[in-house]
Amino acid sequence: MIDSVFERAGESFLNVIQQAMAECLNTGHRYVCTEHLLTALAVDEDTVAGVVLASMKLDADSIRQEVDRQFRDQVESELLYTDRPDVVESGFPSPAVPLQSVDHPIGFSDLVVQALIRSFDYSLFFGQPDIEPVHLLLALIDLPDATSTKLFDDLSANLTFLRREILHMMAAELSVYRELPGMRNSMVSGLKELIDRSYTSVRSLQALAHRSGLRINNLPGRAEIVHRVCVAYFSDFLWSQVAFRRYLLEESIDMLTDRSGPLDQELLASIVSSAAQHIREEVRSAIEYVFSNEYRLFDQMMDEAEYDEIGTVIEDLWWTQGEEIALHELFIEAMDDHRKQQMLGLQKRRIEITQRLGELKERLKVTVKDCFEKRSVSQS
Repeated sequence: MIDSVFERAGESFLNVIQQAMAECLNTGHRYVCTEHLLTALAVDEDTVAGVVLASMKLDADSIRQEVDRQFRDQVESELLYTDRPDVVESGFPSPAVPLQSVDHPIGFSDLVVQALIRSFDYSLFFGQPDIEPVHLLLALIDLPDATSTKLFDDLSANLTFLRREILHMMAAELSVYRELPGMRNSMVSGLKELIDRSYTSVRSLQALAHRSGLRINNLPGRAEIVHRVCVAYFSDFLWSQVAFRRYLLEESIDMLTDRSGPLDQELLASIVSSAAQHIREEVRSAIEYVFSNEYRLFDQMMDEAEYDEIGTVIEDLWWTQGEEIALHELFIEAMDDHRKQQMLGLQKRRIEITQRLGELKERLKVTVKDCFEKRSVSQS
């Protein structure tokens, strides 16, 4: 899987990896850890990741100083990937890619490998062809045990605020400079890539077993791989796409307002409501495509009650995400004007919405998983 990351990597992403290697060497470490990735992300302030980190006062120098303070007397902060017990005991070589430095190869820590793979996932979730530094930053936020997370905490970085700023900056950039595929196309192509790569891995293992004369039982067929990928990833695609499309709509409304002046509130409400219905229809279209047109995977299609259940969660997410965006803007205004009492009230509401979004995310995951798990897989 790690090979897939570098096959999909954009130039800026590769520059971050090279910079992380340099940070590793400068700290006297033998392999790249997540603090090196975080420092490297902060170096280039022309990327979305760099801009967001700079906006939160997380520049490369301050991160380096904190790393030096915490790890001055330590050789490494994280476990090397090949030191993982489950990797060593499996008998298989580590898939970690040793990147060459001037004097010796540099490996990756276990958590760096996880971050790289998760950044691959994020590029698919957002329907983007290349892995960019911003995907890596989102991946680091997802790793609670990483050294980078401890640095975020020690440097007083609010991860919820950081994630929100990332989505805002991504939407601002992509709404101006790039054309994005539709939601259904993004989801279908992303799932297909995950399925194809997983199936290729199984085929490679089968070929290795045949060549070595060993028998490997119970390897999954393509239909089972499709099923497992959908169970594991479908809700993540839905969550990422719906949240991101809400930010994209907000950016489009802001651009329209800048050109034509403030919009009538009734018209604005109609635009957002129509977009919510469109998102719901796209989600249904994506599910139907996976169930029938693309894979003919299941013996039984979903019924209307199930579509309504998923659609209701999607709409709840859409409106809650919009409420969070509006509250965030009010909070920034209050902070700029030093209205402390109002900031406290807004912060309380923001915490409540963050909790509600967490509940919706779990509800979406359970609902989608149940819909896939309850159906038998067609082997035809």
